[in-house]
Amino acid sequence: MDNDSSNQTIHRLILDRKGDRSYERLSRDCGGVPTPNRAQGMATKPMKSFPDVETMRGLSRGLNVSVTEVLMACASSLGLDVTTTDPAQNALVLHGAGRLPVPAQDALVETSRQMQFLAGV
Repeated sequence: MDNDSSNQTIHRLILDRKGDRSYERLSRDCGGVPTPNRAQGMATKPMKSFPDVETMRGLSRGLNVSVTEVLMACASSLGLDVTTTDPAQNALVLHGAGRLPVPAQDALVETSRQMQFLAGV
């Protein structure tokens, strides 16, 4: 995945973070927003406007990235040249988790999703 989120489009962010999940599964991991069709459209069709706040929050949850990263990717997709000085922009959710094998990263993400679900977050 491109670590310079100021240049990453929402298309690339979704495809990079979706992994082998179906769009239905991705939508469930997002809390149902966006819908599977909307998520697929965002990954495959040019953006014409910013998605609504709930869609960006859902993508943040389902893709396991910050809302800021989703917002920046949407801006980039719309041709806006934006940068951030937020040092947390490239931070991992868990320190060192990016060095774990992909199956271990997936297990951590799934565990986190289950814990959030159980907590009603």
